[in-house]
Amino acid sequence: MTQTRKAWFALFFTAALCLFSPSTRAEEGFAPCGAFQRILFLASDDTRLHQEVFQGLRSRLPREIPLVYTALGGPDAAPWVQSTDCPCCLVVTSGTRALQHAVKRVSRARILSITIPREAYDRIMAQVPDFRRYAAVYMDIPLGQRIAITRRHLAGMERFAIVQSAQGPFAAQGADDPAEVVRLVSHGEADLVDTFTRAARQADAILTLPDRRVYNPRTIVSIMMTTYRQGIPLIGHSEALLRAGALLSIHAPPQRLGTEAASLILRPPADWGGVRRHTREQVVAVNEQVARALRIHVERP
Repeated sequence: MTQTRKAWFALFFTAALCLFSPSTRAEEGFAPCGAFQRILFLASDDTRLHQEVFQGLRSRLPREIPLVYTALGGPDAAPWVQSTDCPCCLVVTSGTRALQHAVKRVSRARILSITIPREAYDRIMAQVPDFRRYAAVYMDIPLGQRIAITRRHLAGMERFAIVQSAQGPFAAQGADDPAEVVRLVSHGEADLVDTFTRAARQADAILTLPDRRVYNPRTIVSIMMTTYRQGIPLIGHSEALLRAGALLSIHAPPQRLGTEAASLILRPPADWGGVRRHTREQVVAVNEQVARALRIHVERP
C-alpha cells in the first residue's frame, strides 16, 4: 500500500471512529473530558512560521499522543477538521484565519489558539456564545512589558509611537495605553511614509504591532528607509522585522510558542479549560548593524 493510500485510510478510519464511537454521540457542546483522544494542529497557512510552531509542539508531546498537522487550503484540511470535531478531541489553531475557520466548523472539540495577537482573538471571540471550549495563549508581549524591556536596553527612551491601520484589528485609541504612548493611524500605503515621519517627530522610538495592513512585504522597505532617515529606532514584534531593519525585537520564537502549548496539553483538560493569557516565552534580539548605523548603544542587562 502506498504512503498516500495509507494516509487516506488512516483519515477515514479516524473519521469513522469519531462518528460512531459512544463518546462522539454525546450531547453537542461542552463535555467533561479526562484526556484527549485526538489532536489536530490547524495552521492558517502552510508556511515556515506555522511549521516551526508545530515542530515545537510535536517535540514536547509523547509520540503515543495522536497529533496531525494540516493547513487551510490543503486538500485534507476539511476532512481532518470534521473527523476531529469530537467532545474529547482538541483542535490547536495557529494563526487568526485558522481560529476563524474553527469557530465556524468545530462545534464539539476544544480549541486552543496560539500564534495569534490578543486583540485579534478578542475580536473573534466576541461572536462566540459559549467560551467553555476555548483557550488561548496570545503571541504578543503586552505593551507595558515591551516598553519596560526597551527602557532596560535603550537609555533615554521617554515617548513611544505606534502606527496602525484604520481598518486593522487594533483599537484606534488604546484605552489602557501608558501616558508615554501616542498612536497614529495610517489610512493606506499612500500616507504611510508621512505617518511614520510624524511618528518619528513625536517619539523616541516606534513600537510595531502585528498589523499586516501596515507591516507587510510591500511596505517594509519604505518603513525602514523612513525610520532610518529620521534616526529613530523601530522596536519590532518578530524576528522577521529584526532581519528587515528593526533595532530590537521583543517576541516569542515560533518553536517556543509550540512548546508552551504542549505544556498545557500535557495537563488534564479540566486544568486549563478557558485559559486565556499572554505567552510566557520571550526573547530580546538586537540588530547590531542597525545599532551601529544609528549610533545607538544597546545595554545588555
